Amino acid sequence: MLSFAVAGGGSPAEAAAATPVAGQYVPLTPARIVNLQPVAGAATYSFSPLGKGGVPASGVSAIAYQLHALSATGNGTVTAFPAVAGSSPPGTSNLNFVKDVWADNAVVTKLGTGGQISLYNGSTTAAEADVNVDVVGYYTAAGSSTVGSTYVPLKPVRIVSEKPNAAAAYYDVTPLGQGGVPHSGVTAVVAHVTTTASTAGTLLAFPLGATHPTASDNHYATGGRFTAQTTVKLGTNGTFRIYTTTAVTLWVEIVGYFQDSTGSATGSVFTAVTPARVLGRPVITADTTSTFALAGLGGVPATGSSAVAFNLTAYSESGTLAGGISVYAADEAQPVARQLSYQASTRRWPTQQVSHLSQDGKVAIHNTAAGSVVLLIDVLGYYTPTGLRASGLPWSSGVNPQSQTTERADDFADFRGAKVDNVTLFPRRDNWDTVDDAQWIEDGLPSGFTPARDDLIMTIPLWPGGGVNNAKFTGTQTQWQDLARTIAHADPDAYVRLGWEMNLPNWYWKLTKDNQADWQASFIQAVQWMKAAAPGLRIVYNPNKGADQTCDNECSVQVFEAVRDYVDVYAIDSYDSWNPDTGTAGTDEHFNGYRRLNESLALATANGTKFAVAEWGVACNIYNADPNLNCQWYGHAGGDNPQYIHDYMGWFADNAGDLAYESYFDEPGAYIRSSLSDTPIGPLAPAAYKAEIAANKM
Repeated sequence: MLSFAVAGGGSPAEAAAATPVAGQYVPLTPARIVNLQPVAGAATYSFSPLGKGGVPASGVSAIAYQLHALSATGNGTVTAFPAVAGSSPPGTSNLNFVKDVWADNAVVTKLGTGGQISLYNGSTTAAEADVNVDVVGYYTAAGSSTVGSTYVPLKPVRIVSEKPNAAAAYYDVTPLGQGGVPHSGVTAVVAHVTTTASTAGTLLAFPLGATHPTASDNHYATGGRFTAQTTVKLGTNGTFRIYTTTAVTLWVEIVGYFQDSTGSATGSVFTAVTPARVLGRPVITADTTSTFALAGLGGVPATGSSAVAFNLTAYSESGTLAGGISVYAADEAQPVARQLSYQASTRRWPTQQVSHLSQDGKVAIHNTAAGSVVLLIDVLGYYTPTGLRASGLPWSSGVNPQSQTTERADDFADFRGAKVDNVTLFPRRDNWDTVDDAQWIEDGLPSGFTPARDDLIMTIPLWPGGGVNNAKFTGTQTQWQDLARTIAHADPDAYVRLGWEMNLPNWYWKLTKDNQADWQASFIQAVQWMKAAAPGLRIVYNPNKGADQTCDNECSVQVFEAVRDYVDVYAIDSYDSWNPDTGTAGTDEHFNGYRRLNESLALATANGTKFAVAEWGVACNIYNADPNLNCQWYGHAGGDNPQYIHDYMGWFADNAGDLAYESYFDEPGAYIRSSLSDTPIGPLAPAAYKAEIAANKM
């Protein structure tokens, strides 16, 4: 094996720089900051969370907490709102309590004058109640130096279903890699936890590894399902614990997560508002769904919001039927999820929601009961995407523009109705002079390319052709560092697909069993030299999908695991071929086949990198007697296949948090004929692609 001296630099991949932005979230281990505070009927109690329970003394715009009412002498409501001199309660509610029953709900509240929050007891019968406040996190204010997390809403998904938990026991939940939650970079999740029990008790969620706090999320009774929302910080190994005082059966749904600065999905920041009741008292009949526009109401902007936080209160119209509520974006399919439970009584049941909005600003609410339910909706705040990509999509979506010109990249953007976030270029690679050609890069960038926002992806052989270099001599330090500076001049944090498709036999830089040690050492040396000259470059290790065609010992996996400390992204190329994505079997092959999408994603995350689909596209399936015009994968490709487009775009959306980028290979020639924008092989795949782009825009 070759042994190289390191010429400066050579550090592994580094996380992107973090920047404080107002409305970022900082999760905390739950802490009780108000304990057994009596509040008389029609009275208001005000408190400041600043400097308590992990909340800093300044730089806070709102806090997230669990609100409890107990020892009530009668029935009533509790309303939380920002304490401002001369202000009155806003005519909303966060909690509904009844005599001698503990009531709970998650709340997020904007801070008022001096960082104060007011709690108003709205009992009309002068009932007194004690209140507890357990803080679980806070949102930063403008000017704060604290770097928090941004919110990524998801389609509600059940990740724990009907699991038993013994009395005084812990049930550990690891949401990473489930339901759209990425495998890394997650600080907290928004979860709905539902219980059934034969003995009443208390539930608490908190980060694994933390000391069991004095706090609670829900006090459940018997005789039905009880649901609580919790925004819970993740602890050791990305896990949180659920503690119950009595034996229960558990369900857990995830509706979103908070990501740190290493997250790759488009995140959103929060703006709290003074609570406002909207939409009157709508009724949803048995087993039906209604949609409600929240954009433009209660302080939510008419456009531009990704999600809304609101308190949802439900009660049985007849008072005799129990049921459950699902809340989701109106343009999504109804999920198998429950975000609120109400009982067969006249009591009102509140549960805070943080719901993804449809593109036209609506949520859908489904009632599972056999009877009608009455709703109350109180808006608490909204989330706005920050650092939006040029495409407006939640992930980095781009193009390999064959002929590699600005015009081709722009044409693809015009065709799909969204700018590209990345562009993949293939330099001429006969010798070092042609590889290191700055004009070649400039000529291929799309109009308006902005390095701080967009990504250049350079496809570089491990050594140029022409018989000059080989696995033992891939070039000099000067050559590699000049190339690195050329790339970084166009984009300081460009991706470099170094030695891509090394497991295919036709490339002269192919990886084999015979050259494996030298190839690996050369890869490391090239990265070290490039990083020393341009430390912001991000290295992509990019075999072709499926089994290695150059060795029988999984040499590309062995090398990846050996060089992973020098790699930022693990990628595959995955066209609609061998086998095409047609029917259930074809889809399963693309998703779950050997080293296809899911297995490759798992390999990336297991080795601490992001994942990319560096090349993808439909492929022609037309025979031509002229071998120069025959489709490369004739007999093994899907042709004009909209299912492939739909499945891949859906997979990208579901895995945006783990996806560094995807780049469509838009090639109009006879080789693959994957182009959607220029002489496509049919109308169906282009139409499906445009529809998916439109449907996924934020």
